[in-house]
Amino acid sequence: MAQTVNEATDLMSDKTRRPTSSFQVPTSVRYLFMVLVLGLLVLILLMGGKALRDAPPAAIHVSNQGLTVTQYRSLSQVMNQQKVSSFFTSDLQALRDIATGLAWVDQVSVSRDWQRGIVVTALPKQAIANFGTERLVDAKGAVFVPADSKDLAQEGFATLQGEISQAPVIMQQMQQVNDWYAPLGIQVEDIILSPRMTWLIRFDNGLRVIVDNENTAQKLLNLSQLLANQLSDRRDEIQSVDLRYKNGFTISWDISAPPARSS
Repeated sequence: MAQTVNEATDLMSDKTRRPTSSFQVPTSVRYLFMVLVLGLLVLILLMGGKALRDAPPAAIHVSNQGLTVTQYRSLSQVMNQQKVSSFFTSDLQALRDIATGLAWVDQVSVSRDWQRGIVVTALPKQAIANFGTERLVDAKGAVFVPADSKDLAQEGFATLQGEISQAPVIMQQMQQVNDWYAPLGIQVEDIILSPRMTWLIRFDNGLRVIVDNENTAQKLLNLSQLLANQLSDRRDEIQSVDLRYKNGFTISWDISAPPARSS
């Protein structure tokens, strides 16, 4: 019985040790297969590129969000004149640059949308004052021509005048003066910076102030304090103040103003 088991074990061992035959693909066949795969990939890429080139021009959709009717029409007219390629190959940065080229545009976003095409969204500059008679200026001092000329006649806007390059400086000066003179209940209506760096300021109560470019801020601040204290009783009689002096100033009185009542 033991001999029979050993013989069976030997037979199984022989089967285990028996070499297995494997089929080897010839090298030339493997190379041919790789060439076919690469060729197929190249063909797919070429067909995809041709499909992109032959694709119809993408539609440009201008969003009217945050825009007035005039601003929307202005932006749409400019964007509709642009020649664009397909949905995937259109140069979004070029379209963004064209949109920001409009003077009244502050920020622009251009994106791809499967349903609407290329979407252009713009935010307009927010004017807070007039610059001369034909332009507006925003809080950052950016001067621009509005899309609608009717925006030039807005009530409550102060008027800034000077070199366009000096617009940020003029805007900053106006904001600072308004802060200093706010306790007096007056604000700037016109402010001019001359080529010789002389400031001419007219307030909404008719008071006019002229000051040079030497210690300008300190002189204007001191005047606001004087008007609030020592000159408070005669404030309505003051027509103009000239601060172009190192050790003082001159006052022009309005002789037609009624005298201040004595307490």
